[in-house]
Amino acid sequence: MIAGALSLGLIAVFSLQSGVSARLSHTGDAQAVSANFERDIQGAEQVTEQSTPGCGAASGATQLLGLESNQDQNSASSDPNSGQYLTTISYLSVPVVGTSSTTYSLIRAYCTGPANSLVLQSEETLAFDVSGTQVPPTIVCVTGYTGTCAAGTGWLNAQNVSSITFPVDDPSNNYPYTLVGSPVASTSTTNNGSPINSKSTTACNLGTPNSGNLAPNLCFVDFSPVSGAALLAAESGGCLEMSVSLPNDDTMYFCLSISGGNVLPWYLPTYPEAFLGNSIGGVPFYSGVPGDPALYQRTEGTTSTITFSQISVVNSFGIPASGWEAVSTDAESTDPGESITWNSNVNLQVIANGESGQTQPMGNACLDDGHYQMSNGTIANLPAGATGLTGNDTTSITCSGSVTVSGTTYNINSGQKTGTAMVWALAPSTMTVTMVGTGLEAITFGMLLP
Repeated sequence: MIAGALSLGLIAVFSLQSGVSARLSHTGDAQAVSANFERDIQGAEQVTEQSTPGCGAASGATQLLGLESNQDQNSASSDPNSGQYLTTISYLSVPVVGTSSTTYSLIRAYCTGPANSLVLQSEETLAFDVSGTQVPPTIVCVTGYTGTCAAGTGWLNAQNVSSITFPVDDPSNNYPYTLVGSPVASTSTTNNGSPINSKSTTACNLGTPNSGNLAPNLCFVDFSPVSGAALLAAESGGCLEMSVSLPNDDTMYFCLSISGGNVLPWYLPTYPEAFLGNSIGGVPFYSGVPGDPALYQRTEGTTSTITFSQISVVNSFGIPASGWEAVSTDAESTDPGESITWNSNVNLQVIANGESGQTQPMGNACLDDGHYQMSNGTIANLPAGATGLTGNDTTSITCSGSVTVSGTTYNINSGQKTGTAMVWALAPSTMTVTMVGTGLEAITFGMLLP
């Protein structure tokens, strides 16, 4: 009787030990999947659920989720399948054929290189026991996205994805679990410019003291954080929510959108002939601004549109400020055939450069001195009323490097500029800048502090 009781007890203990061991094994699988999944989703720039593996060599594998990241800045293609991204990750369901049954493992395959020449770097088994009918994760797009959220047949830009939910099925139902991740590149669900949802933080920096008429008050937003996933969020009409710490302890918030020709953050001066950030004739003009305060076209002969929307300023107590002034400037050189147009929901005003000996408000930056250069180099007067600067004190100001009058085009000297266009608006909620370059154009954005 005693031996029988002990035997029953030992059988119960061994059964319990087997169950605990199984649950610990499944728990370990969940932790392994979670550690990789959340990190991969956060860094994703493109997402797909095509069943054909984009990466991996496992026989019979079915892709549940494919991710691309690490944008190739040297690629001119906007097609994610043409080598624009250099990192590919595939979550695969892989059959493991045994002597009596077939089980399925969840494998993470990691590849590098453009899509047409991927190199498999690793295959890692994350879970040894998943269902053979494991379904792909659920993709949820951001509020307001009007495109197709499904990614079963193509790639979906991660900036349009608010979350990806992955319910991992356990065939024995001992330990099913669900994972959730959100791409850093995605826009938030509110996009209202509030501090809660900002995706990128930066500063607004002043130039060297006495380097400009407004040097103590004019700060330039540093766009150096706008790279990688942040740049992707801003491109193609997307939205990168930015939080900008101002020198007076206020904070500016806005949504940055970039479309058209490629634009990247850049330092000042953007090139040797640019007036802003330079020292022309030994006289500095807002020089010494740290970081990358310019947004600079990187492809010649293109048109780029940069939009600052949902602009707001709050003080150190979180109370919305009023009476603040947003400023944007030409950060390059507007030469023949080029132009910069500023549009806002409120009237825009030209800011005089205030440089000694300069024809105000901006020298020859926009044909504003009323002269043009003939093909033989002679400087002549423009026709009466012709000017490359139009729209002052309206909601749209244009600075042009050429003026056409009665079918004749007049070009300003494309050499050294004697000034630069600067505009401001009183507490605008939106400012859009369109740059048309025959060469390259660049602009800045910032605040005129009290």
